[in-house]
Amino acid sequence: MDNPLQNAVKRPVKHGNVVKAHSVTGSKSQRRNIRGTDSLPELTVPNLIEEIRLNGIKYPKIVLAQAILETGWFKSSVCRNKHNLFGLTNPRTGEYYEFAHWTESVRAYYTKVQYRYKGGNYLLWLKNIGYAEDTGYIRAVIRVLRQI
Repeated sequence: MDNPLQNAVKRPVKHGNVVKAHSVTGSKSQRRNIRGTDSLPELTVPNLIEEIRLNGIKYPKIVLAQAILETGWFKSSVCRNKHNLFGLTNPRTGEYYEFAHWTESVRAYYTKVQYRYKGGNYLLWLKNIGYAEDTGYIRAVIRVLRQI
């Protein structure tokens, strides 16, 4: 059986027309300096959970489960080609955002999604804001949570 952690994306792929998500509000840890892609961490579950925490994102395990679900354990083309871990799309164009590195996708999760969260059951909140079109999305996130 394939171990999903062994198949994690190892190196970022550079593309033109990259959307950068540098505007981060909030705590000092959320405003970390942007480093060159050579010094950025590879995409693994431990590195992703650390990046989620460094960005001050609440409910890190749920957000980790979302990334795993959205990318199929980091195998999807949106993950590999656009470094987008959460299926984040531009509301004006409907196209997926593209990032220079997966760490920018984590910052964008905060600036485009979680900054609106004001408390309560996080999974219910995701459902109520229409985070995903799939009506079974929350159940799928829970299934991934039970695996990790």
